Amino acid sequence: MPRDARNTRFLGKRVVSSGTAGALAFAIALSGCSQGETYQTPQFPFLKSYSAKKSGAPLLLTNVDWWRRFNDPVLDQLVAQALVQNLTLEAARERVVAARAEVETIASPASVSSNVEVTNQGEFGSSSAIRSNATLGLDWMLDPFGARREQVKSSLARSEAAEAEVDAARLLVLYNLCNAYVELRYRERLLTLRREEIGSRKRFLQQANELLAASSAIRLDVTRAEARLADVQAQIPRLEADVRMTRNEISVLAGRQPGSDGPENAQGRGQPRATLSADVGIPTDLLRNRPDIRISERLYYASIANIGVAKAALYPRLSLTGAISLNAIDRGNSTRDYYFGPSLELPALPTKAARASVEVSRSRARQSHTAWKATVLGAILEVENSLLEYEGSLRSLSSAERSLRLYREAQTMMTEVFQTGGATFSDLIDAQQSVTQSSNTLAETIRQQGLSFVALNVRIGSGSADTPPASQSAVATPLAPEG
Repeated sequence: MPRDARNTRFLGKRVVSSGTAGALAFAIALSGCSQGETYQTPQFPFLKSYSAKKSGAPLLLTNVDWWRRFNDPVLDQLVAQALVQNLTLEAARERVVAARAEVETIASPASVSSNVEVTNQGEFGSSSAIRSNATLGLDWMLDPFGARREQVKSSLARSEAAEAEVDAARLLVLYNLCNAYVELRYRERLLTLRREEIGSRKRFLQQANELLAASSAIRLDVTRAEARLADVQAQIPRLEADVRMTRNEISVLAGRQPGSDGPENAQGRGQPRATLSADVGIPTDLLRNRPDIRISERLYYASIANIGVAKAALYPRLSLTGAISLNAIDRGNSTRDYYFGPSLELPALPTKAARASVEVSRSRARQSHTAWKATVLGAILEVENSLLEYEGSLRSLSSAERSLRLYREAQTMMTEVFQTGGATFSDLIDAQQSVTQSSNTLAETIRQQGLSFVALNVRIGSGSADTPPASQSAVATPLAPEG
């Protein structure tokens, strides 16, 4: 072939001109047969009027740092560490990166490809020839039925669900860390009470022995005092182990090695108490504030988009392709080729399997809608029960404090009566035992109040993000996907 000779290859003049126009017209005409699925944000009919405490002021869902209501700087420091270093939260953030990247993997309507090859070809003892080839290709896919558009919608929805999963992971970290901290201070309080009780019982035992020596007490009182002292001493090792195990749990939640030194090891910290009135309202913003509901809603949206993808597969696909290639041997003999033309891909016949895939997609969308409803109902149940539990813990706390104060007054009076001979040593031991039991009850009540406060905020969704998510569940009618 002469140098610079051009080898032109068409798919046919008719195909390029009238054929292409006909294929385009055919595809556009078919697009009228395709009806995309209309998505409406799901909502329960009763949601507008839902409020767990209609008389109360709505709880501020923008209170993203609710744990500060414990007024405990050590807890604030631990939360700051965990939100940066927790490995579960780090893995959730990485899943968002992957989900966003998956959106970019969806094929673009227009794509350009290139290829360059250079080879040295010959035989031993003879001259060699250099062969080179360069190709530049263009592919444009017409998408009248919205397959790619629906794929992008579905992928974006999954990406948004992954972002909501980060918020859910953040809430889980807050929940576990704050609960562990409440448990730690409770167990430390129990350990302090037991050590104080040991000192008190040793004094009682010494006093009982003195009375026995003076024949003012019977042997039974001494034996009872010794038994109770041994019982309290037996509790110390277990409580010490509980404290160490809880510190290890906090270390891991904060992204540190178990047993490492951290702010939770500070001594002398009392049990944290929340400062939040129980008279709060739960507005309809619950829907936009809980990550699990947002995840479920986005997955439902993705399932609706998948119906459009399955329906688009029922219709032909049209693409326009072209390429320009340059071939050269020894940089002397060269050819330039190019081609351009449409490609029409018809769906497989019969289309029963493809139509069945559409029904599968519709069924999965209905399942996603049901899952969303179940998630909302479960969330409302959790919030209602958390409010009841928190209210109950506040009422119990005031009663427990009053009980301890009265038992201490009774113990003081019993000591005075005993010194005047109006009470027995056994009565004095019983009074001290009542104070001990009441102290334990108060510590347990403070613990329950703290745990219920944490559960209430987490179940409302407060603190799931630095700023509240934009409302995605506004006003719409309930929707179940239909054909």
